[in-house]
Amino acid sequence: MNAPRWLREPLLHFMVAGAALYVGAAWLAPPPDSGRSIVIDEDRLVTALRQRSGVTDERAVRAGLAAMPATERAKLVHETAAEEALWREGRALGLDVVDGVVRMRVLQQMRLILAGEATRGMTVSDAEVGEFYAANRSSYGEPAAFTFSHLFYADPQGEARSRTALARLRAATERPDQWGDRFLYQSTYSSTGAQEIAAQFGIGFIAAIAQLTPGLSWQGPVKSDHGWHLVLLRAKEEARVPPLVTIEARVREDALAAKRARAVDASVDRLLARYHVSER
Repeated sequence: MNAPRWLREPLLHFMVAGAALYVGAAWLAPPPDSGRSIVIDEDRLVTALRQRSGVTDERAVRAGLAAMPATERAKLVHETAAEEALWREGRALGLDVVDGVVRMRVLQQMRLILAGEATRGMTVSDAEVGEFYAANRSSYGEPAAFTFSHLFYADPQGEARSRTALARLRAATERPDQWGDRFLYQSTYSSTGAQEIAAQFGIGFIAAIAQLTPGLSWQGPVKSDHGWHLVLLRAKEEARVPPLVTIEARVREDALAAKRARAVDASVDRLLARYHVSER
């Protein structure tokens, strides 16, 4: 029995063979991208760097990115990829639909979810507190503090006027209660930290009074950002780090926060490990 003529057409044979090859290729080929690939190109790094730095000049950001050391660039790629992974996982959970929020909010929610899972019931031992204190002593340092009164003399002629006043004070001929010009801040400071004094008087002033010897005599004149001052330095407390026993509660809280942060970072890294990250 002869096959129908249309079955003997060469064109039909070609089409059938092509279809078979197409189906075979589709069957043997790996499935299309399932959303587990994250590609970080320069534009994404520029966007991430602008968000972190707050710099709006794109050319400056690109120049900074080009000059960035390899280790810092790798860290930026890692963090950008981690944010993308969190975003995708958050969308998979429907967070963007439930709250109708933008990307940053989804990232925050995902970190909260991971934090809840990774840090539930977490505590720190006394040994961990001690180790954290030893590694971060400088964070708990208390700056030098000063107790003093001052008389202010504004420019011009502030220095000359203050020197005249100092001679009269040392001669003990008058009380200084009403002396000096009106000052923007206080006339007397008690156990005030060096940073606060520097913020009000300037770095030069705090450096100068740090060299004075506490006592009952007026000293100066001392230059500030505002003019000239005569200073009666009553007490000076050196910078120090409080012993652990006096700030243990604070250190324990900080140590626990750091431990939790490490646990969350580890959770983010495990989540990111599900993805293939590449830089283009």
